[in-house]
Amino acid sequence: MSESGNNDRESAEALSDGLNRYCRSDLLSEDGLRELFERHGLRLTPNNDNALISDNYEFFRYACRNERVTEGIIRCLLEYFPAAANATNVFGWTPLHYACYNKNMTR
Repeated sequence: MSESGNNDRESAEALSDGLNRYCRSDLLSEDGLRELFERHGLRLTPNNDNALISDNYEFFRYACRNERVTEGIIRCLLEYFPAAANATNVFGWTPLHYACYNKNMTR
């Protein structure tokens, strides 16, 4: 793999790790997510799928299970990771399944 490819992979892993931690935390907020994206240089592009994220969007499921999740947080994550809406885990659940079962889900 080229040096550029390695840097992209390392950058994606750092973003994924940061998202996993942040989406499980008590600090979860839409503004915080946008700050995290900016810090990692993540930009929205047409048909943005951020394919370098390799954990099947587990962070999105963490966010949807988080008691602080809001509709705005889900919309923000979908802006940056539209493919996550259809990403299933071993149980066949998408992140939105978890959001529907989250009693704390708010607008």
